[in-house]
Amino acid sequence: MRVITREFLQQGSCTECLPLHTSILADLQTQLAAPETIKSHFFHGRYENIYIPAQKITGLATVLGYLQQQAASILAIELQHLQLGFWFNIMHKGDITTLHSHDDHDELLSGTYYLQMPPDSGQLIIHHNHKVTTIDPVTGHYAFFHPGVEHEVTEHRSDMPRISLGFNLGPAID
Repeated sequence: MRVITREFLQQGSCTECLPLHTSILADLQTQLAAPETIKSHFFHGRYENIYIPAQKITGLATVLGYLQQQAASILAIELQHLQLGFWFNIMHKGDITTLHSHDDHDELLSGTYYLQMPPDSGQLIIHHNHKVTTIDPVTGHYAFFHPGVEHEVTEHRSDMPRISLGFNLGPAID
């Protein structure tokens, strides 16, 4: 397995995932109040992490599978040895995500996938080695980075929600 350094950042897009966004976003809205939905990380008046079972969201398994394949390639690890955990992040006008990292447990790689990015969506800011990298979010794009890298999202200024998937990848539990 290749070691990922704290400077690591890889971006790309999933054009074959774009047609799935309409059903993913529609199902997301219907599942927000479902009893299976778990919301956590309440900061600045909103829950930053919204956990919904993947089988409740049409088309999500395809997107998650694509991201897991990309991660397996980046990490030089066989797909079956990699586990992906994910959550939705919905930002409304004025929302931010404060500086944080995902280096809590056995994560090997973290990232975000952009489902709906209207104009004036908050930018992803990656902090590494006293340098700052700014990423303008684009619908259908993703960014992978080391879980220990601190990152934040600037103020979302659009009237339309900014919706992304956050995710961590770690070793599969046998």
